[in-house]
Amino acid sequence: MVTRSSELTPENEATYESLISLIENSQGRLAPIIVGCDDAGVRRRVIARYEQEARESQIRPYRVVLGQEPSLRSELAKLREAEPYLQGDGEAVFTVTGAEVLLRLKLRPEDEQSDLDKFFGYLQWTREGLREFPYPIVLWVSQRILREMSRRAPDFWGWRKAVLRFADEESHGIQVEWEPPVKLAEVSREDESLPPLEELLEEIQILEQKSSDAAGLTILYDKLGQFYRNQIAQGKAKNLEQERELAIQAFKKSIALYTVQNQKVELLRVWIRLGNFLGHQSRYFEVIEAHQTALDIAQEIGERQGEASSLKGLGNAYFSLGGYQQAIDFYQQALEIDREISDRQGEASSLKGLGIVYGSLGQYQGAIDFHQQALEIDREISDRQGEATSLTNLGIAYYYLGQYQRAIDFYQQALEIDRDIGDRNGEAHSLMGLGIAYDSLGQYQRAIDFYQQALEIQRDIGNRQGEANSLHNLGFAYFSLGRYQQAIDFYQQSLKIKRDIGDRNGEALSLRNLGYVLANYEPRRWEALQAYEQAKAIFTELKLDQEVEKCNNAIYAFNQNIATQQQAKTLDLPKQSARARKRSKLTRKHYLFWGGVIIVIAIVVCVIIF
Repeated sequence: MVTRSSELTPENEATYESLISLIENSQGRLAPIIVGCDDAGVRRRVIARYEQEARESQIRPYRVVLGQEPSLRSELAKLREAEPYLQGDGEAVFTVTGAEVLLRLKLRPEDEQSDLDKFFGYLQWTREGLREFPYPIVLWVSQRILREMSRRAPDFWGWRKAVLRFADEESHGIQVEWEPPVKLAEVSREDESLPPLEELLEEIQILEQKSSDAAGLTILYDKLGQFYRNQIAQGKAKNLEQERELAIQAFKKSIALYTVQNQKVELLRVWIRLGNFLGHQSRYFEVIEAHQTALDIAQEIGERQGEASSLKGLGNAYFSLGGYQQAIDFYQQALEIDREISDRQGEASSLKGLGIVYGSLGQYQGAIDFHQQALEIDREISDRQGEATSLTNLGIAYYYLGQYQRAIDFYQQALEIDRDIGDRNGEAHSLMGLGIAYDSLGQYQRAIDFYQQALEIQRDIGNRQGEANSLHNLGFAYFSLGRYQQAIDFYQQSLKIKRDIGDRNGEALSLRNLGYVLANYEPRRWEALQAYEQAKAIFTELKLDQEVEKCNNAIYAFNQNIATQQQAKTLDLPKQSARARKRSKLTRKHYLFWGGVIIVIAIVVCVIIF
């Protein structure tokens, strides 16, 4: 086997070498190899790499993806029946995935067991059934499932061949990103009208003169926080940093007063509002603290709907931080509560959240299943706006599957509903989805037309975040056309708005993407480093370590490209696999042995002659 490219950390490289050795040395006998890994990128790269090496050593690689009936033995039997090669004595390796995303709760109320319960049940009683497969079987699971396996499938655990663990790391691939119209699970539904700022401040001043803990102050401070929140969201803040802090202070004053008054229900609602606001400011660790506090209160007073909302808020925060498994856990808990209290709209919301996380994990079929369930509920309860959101999310999932025409069909259905109900913001989202799909089809001018329509709507309704996203996507389209200066102009416009509305995470993303464009634009190439460094500083401030690593990778790639251009190309010889290295060592020993023999013979001949 020959390794083409490692792309792994030294720790994971050592684990990979162990895995390769096990695959090569376990041919002809059953060898379950359990691999724990939470990093989808590492999993994809490792599987692709050892499958390539297997082919080069005449070992046929096969894949099995576990589904809702996650029986390892059954899936292997189906594959063997369909493959004549496996009915002979040929060498092979089986890769088994899908276990890492099996649900811990029942997908539907009528199900007897969750998918994960079924998986462990099948695994526990599979020893005899697997004996007919004399091959290495590489079973990929999450680290959490790996920790549970010895307890929930002790028989399988007892006769495993080996257990390996790959640590998380960030992919080194540099790609231009854009922002599709993803809609996370909603955690707050109120949209009450608010009085003018002057009126709020005047009423607060009057009440505070009477008493610092007057009953009406709790409501007024809550409304004041909401007022500043709306100003920032609409890009109307005159002093962003100041008004952001004023909003947080107002919510916290309301929280303090509700705490003194022991009004737990209202206190819960304000904590959720504060958590939502902090989320829009990309202050995710504070978001977790706020929603965790709200969750504790909800559980204390038995407010189940508030509990579900807090869990969704936590799911949203962990999703934004890249903690997809934690996000799944929180959404699943919320879904269970929504079903218990028969909150159909909440159930659809939780399903949407799960769908988005599964999509981000690359599990698009699972994402489609969740969004399809959400769509059925939306239609059942006549939630037209929710229906459009589910259709949009289905479009996103099919888009990432590369089925662009099907994605376009879903976006068009969503667009029709958005226009029918007068949802201008939803209309802009659907138009953006259409633009992204046509962009991927290489129809850049048509994509630009959709982005422009979305941009006009976002400006018309005052949605500054949506405006920034539309400008961002226009930048990507012009970058695809090779019109770098126009792409830079759009990215810079998007960047300015994100700074105006305090979207720190979005600001950093735009800076990094701007860097990608600048790196390809010769007249301004060196400005890319500054953009990367600025993005890195913001991601560091937000404690988004994965995004910081992406910036480091971008900086490294930029420096490498510059060095490559300045130096002559050098031959990059491929590394050898364990088997090839072993053969190479044996060959060297062979040559050394016979070389020594020849020298000895030569010496003896010389002695005899002379």
